[in-house]
Amino acid sequence: MQQQRPVGWWVKRLDELLERGLDDVVAAEGLSRRHWQVLDSLASGPSTRRELATALTSFATPGRVDGVVADLAARGWVEEGAGRLALTSDGRAAHGRLAGAVAAFRRRVAEGLSAEEYAATVAGLARMVANLEREAPGQPRR
Repeated sequence: MQQQRPVGWWVKRLDELLERGLDDVVAAEGLSRRHWQVLDSLASGPSTRRELATALTSFATPGRVDGVVADLAARGWVEEGAGRLALTSDGRAAHGRLAGAVAAFRRRVAEGLSAEEYAATVAGLARMVANLEREAPGQPRR
């Protein structure tokens, strides 16, 4: 029966499990997956609020991203200067503490898949997204 389910069912179920699993990984720091996504995005360099919201548009509204940024700023992990958000040294340390656990979680997700199978899965999903985006340009994302 499971093999007969459509791709949408599998994508939705995987998303639910990824959300819950990553929340569990970062919970020790009192964080959610959104916190991790903001930390990880800023770990690659400073960003404007707009750039950050755009990068996370598939996961959260700009208001939700701002709320997460405010929480991380209250912890002393994110600072804003000259219109750009950046990790503080404490924020970089927090990212470093979490990065290994997140990487281990990602390895568990892909366990049993060869590098080629994983790449083919991602490529197939990316193609499906591109197909649907091409059919509905300008369609707002949730």
